Amino acid sequence: LAEAFFVTKLPRPYQEQFLESGCQAPVIFAYLLVAESKLPMDDDAERYSSIAMNIVNDLPDMVKPILQDSRSWPYREAIARYDQTNQAAQYAQQNAAVLLGGTRGIVSLEFVIVHCREPLDWIAKDLLPIAPPGSLLTFYAKCGEIPEFPEVVRSHFGWLQILPCKDPEGGPRGDECLGYLAHLVGRYSDLATFTVFMQADPMDHMHFPYLHQALKMVARGTYSVPFLSLNGARHVRTHTPCLDAVHQAIFGEPMREPVGPYCCAQFIVQDVRIRARSIEFYRNMLQLVDGTVDYDLCFPGKVTRSTHCYGMEFTWHLVFGEDYEPPLRQDDVRLPTPLRAKFGDEHVRRQWNDVVLNPSTPKKIVEKVDYDKVIR
Repeated sequence: LAEAFFVTKLPRPYQEQFLESGCQAPVIFAYLLVAESKLPMDDDAERYSSIAMNIVNDLPDMVKPILQDSRSWPYREAIARYDQTNQAAQYAQQNAAVLLGGTRGIVSLEFVIVHCREPLDWIAKDLLPIAPPGSLLTFYAKCGEIPEFPEVVRSHFGWLQILPCKDPEGGPRGDECLGYLAHLVGRYSDLATFTVFMQADPMDHMHFPYLHQALKMVARGTYSVPFLSLNGARHVRTHTPCLDAVHQAIFGEPMREPVGPYCCAQFIVQDVRIRARSIEFYRNMLQLVDGTVDYDLCFPGKVTRSTHCYGMEFTWHLVFGEDYEPPLRQDDVRLPTPLRAKFGDEHVRRQWNDVVLNPSTPKKIVEKVDYDKVIR
């Protein structure tokens, strides 16, 4: 997808060089793929598909059969996939309330943000422009603050509530885990259809444009991903005694293999995926960070930040039913096309000079040999 956007964003003279040199196929497929990615969330998908079809129509008659029947460029499959995606998006929009709304028949969205003294100007600047009107906004205040928000923010959301969620007295910081788990336990029977779990400095780990793609799909009724990591960086595959101890405390069994998820605990989860585990399961997790468990699984002495929460950072995806090492987003065939982004900001990126599309591979330097002088 990143490569397709790169081609469609090339200056027109560069694109024309492709076409004039008989290399139309990459441009055609780039526009078709971008069009497909826009179907579930934007109104300009047809503009991109029309550009692709205009290029096809302008091909010489002798070239068209080569494109349509070639195994090198699966043109027919691309057209079929575009049509299928279009039909699926229309069906989802028409039936979202039935498919996702549960007994209430309403698809709802809630942002859960765990806050402790971080600046919150990004709520109005970055979140407000992309959050669907009527979404719910809940803060878990860990440091006793009651932040103030302008009326434009309060009127945009269906509710804006600030709930106290202090760390245990004299205990270690529970970080975002304390707020997340307080929400999962306290709202277990009354969850939004989709909950966006975020830290109060989300831009340190994620691109807001990637979150925007998912939110546009939610607003259109085309989003149905049970669990989606929002952050860009990945953990290396990890298996440590500390992580294994936290894993056993959560799941009641040792780790079967190393984990390698996206890092830093920001994600969207569907209510049915949360309720795939019992409320007792989440209560047990909450006790690991709310002071109920008065010892640390990873360190014999007193700690200031919960190593249990750090371990949870590696296991949230397991809690919500994902594999130990989930695929990269761009390789995850379960995701809809617009969310299979390599970087997370492809849809809005304007400057591509710094993007490495091809991995930098070692080059073998072959010494020049004059074979006329080789002794035989």
